[in-house]
Amino acid sequence: MVSTSKKLSVIIPVYNEEGTVTALLDKVVQAVISTSLEIIIVNDGSTDGSPALIEKWVQEHRKSRAEILYLTKKNGGKGSAVKTGIKASTGDVVIIQDADLEYDPGDYEKCIRPILDGECRVVYGSREEENRNRLYSSPSFYLGGLLLTFWINLLYHSNLTDEPTCYKTFDGPLIRSMLIEGDKFEWEPEITAKLLRMGFEIREVPVSYNPRKINEGKKIKWHDGIQGLWTAFRWRFARLGTIRREVSASSGELAAAIRSKKRMTALLFSVFVLAFVIRLLFALPGLSNPDLQMRPESDSFLASAKQILKHGTFRARYPSSIAIFPSGTPAYKIASLDQVRAPLYPAWLAGLFAVSGGSLAFCIVMGCLLGAAIIFPVYFSGRLFGSDYAGLIAGLLFALNPTAIALSPMFLPDTLFALIVAFQGYFFLRFIKSAFGMNLVCAILLAGIAALIRPANALWILPCIIVILFFHKLRASLKFNYIVISMLLFAAVIFPWILGNHLAGIGWRIDTISSEVLLKNVSTLEADLDGKSDPAPYIRKHRLEERRFYGTAPEKYAQPAPQLAHRDEKMRRILLEHPFRYLKLHFGTDSLRRVTAPDFNALFGNLGFWKSGKIQPDSFQTQQITTLIVVTVTAILYMCCAPGLGWFLLTSLDRRHFLYLLLWFLLAGYYIFMPGPIAIPRYLLPALPFLCTASAYGLLQFWRIIRKKSLLCGLDL
Repeated sequence: MVSTSKKLSVIIPVYNEEGTVTALLDKVVQAVISTSLEIIIVNDGSTDGSPALIEKWVQEHRKSRAEILYLTKKNGGKGSAVKTGIKASTGDVVIIQDADLEYDPGDYEKCIRPILDGECRVVYGSREEENRNRLYSSPSFYLGGLLLTFWINLLYHSNLTDEPTCYKTFDGPLIRSMLIEGDKFEWEPEITAKLLRMGFEIREVPVSYNPRKINEGKKIKWHDGIQGLWTAFRWRFARLGTIRREVSASSGELAAAIRSKKRMTALLFSVFVLAFVIRLLFALPGLSNPDLQMRPESDSFLASAKQILKHGTFRARYPSSIAIFPSGTPAYKIASLDQVRAPLYPAWLAGLFAVSGGSLAFCIVMGCLLGAAIIFPVYFSGRLFGSDYAGLIAGLLFALNPTAIALSPMFLPDTLFALIVAFQGYFFLRFIKSAFGMNLVCAILLAGIAALIRPANALWILPCIIVILFFHKLRASLKFNYIVISMLLFAAVIFPWILGNHLAGIGWRIDTISSEVLLKNVSTLEADLDGKSDPAPYIRKHRLEERRFYGTAPEKYAQPAPQLAHRDEKMRRILLEHPFRYLKLHFGTDSLRRVTAPDFNALFGNLGFWKSGKIQPDSFQTQQITTLIVVTVTAILYMCCAPGLGWFLLTSLDRRHFLYLLLWFLLAGYYIFMPGPIAIPRYLLPALPFLCTASAYGLLQFWRIIRKKSLLCGLDL
């Protein structure tokens, strides 16, 4: 049924399309839509027979149901023709239609419906949304479109699948109020950038596509792609004050939407500043006394960073690279003491030392900044599956988490690792949301980078593969392709470092610490089997046995590689003797309790007045007040998170969002249970973004239900 109260304006820029323009216009005028129709044909200085064909068609259809307007102008490019058409349009909704028959006007209704229903103000017809095996005019055009879409998503934190699509549909008053500068193909990324900057949602709907070849008249060139990338980048940082004022002046609703976006941006920045200030306050004593931010592992990271600056080597063995051993010390004894760390955190410290002249205080401040920066991927993840407010609540929960606050200034890799993991999870969530392959590529590359900070992340590829297998939007063949590509990309990131370690006598491994973790977990298992809680005697026993064994063949075990291989084989053998007992220990409630408990020791240790769980006597009253405030805030935080997580689970089950549940259990559970029996609170840090996002989503859903019930009862909360 046609609604005469609403009008669709179809803008058709034409340049030398004599072979298709008449057929296209016939399809447009015959399109089945629920509004009245305005057709605006803009002849952009065509030099073939297009003008004559258009004039003839217009004369023949003067009495059709559509209002037809034919405009001519000098050749200026597609953007200039579109701008001319927009200025002349009068419709409530405006859609762009090329004259080349690549897009089907039969898709108009699904493009305009979300705008007519008030769900959004902008809709793009995506060739990628559902038609995963669509044809393309050439691989270069297809890949160029993917690159531009990914670039815009990266710059504007959007989740588009097909930015270069022709079918761009706009709320009429909105698009007529916007100033467009681009005259060529760059008008498209320009308008996309401006809309995203001002906070307007761009909805995507699937459309059909029948591409033509270059020799059939396709006009876009490779340099238009370069121009599009530059345009998207330029408008990310350009001033939009004038454009915002013009759009706001055109409509009160548009002004309210823009104000809402600015308010949300200000709130997000406020949460970031709050997170940074809190972390800096707890780190202040460490600025004058950096020892407060040191932990037993810190020495090896600092030594590796200094070796990078001094010798340019990333594989310095600690402590032998800096220690002097007595003459005649057997090589196997030195090798048994050596540790080789994953490279990226020492490289990060080396960069900070290079900038600051070796200032530890500067490193502490930058650690606080890194910790606060995790707010952004947490916010973006929450916004993906909830709303802006879900993202904001998730960011606030993370900002106030005591373990995250405590770890930020420390000379440990956990905060840098958590930041990379948070972005890794964000891109993977974007892939699940849109099935856009470039998001998966980013997630896998970031997972590889994170594995070069903490090698345990190397196994993250397994939950990733499981989620892909259950992803219903993908065909089986595409799932297989994505899994293979993921494994190849991941290997491409970590393999060069592993190969270098092998050539350096360290073995096919990222670092030596993973073997230490295995030793400690097995020792914990042995202590548990004997009914004891302290694994330290078992660790000492294994080390003594190893030294004696290496001494029986000192030349064979003169390098770390054979020593680590021997230890790992022995530890795995013990695990295989008691697999179920170890699984119970690894995934038991004790491990979960240890890893989820707030790390007050670390938090107050940063202030210098809490050691071994006891408050120091100096400034006792101040310390009591601080402790009371922190414990109270933490209690409130946990009281919010627990019901939030519970409501997230109930809501997901009720709505049958089983993939989201699987995704959350695998991603959050992986980082919670990854450390095993030796779990301590700091190991929870990379899981916190997932926990905070799920909690925020649940809390927001709970609040909406409470508000709905209150309105039914006549209350307005």
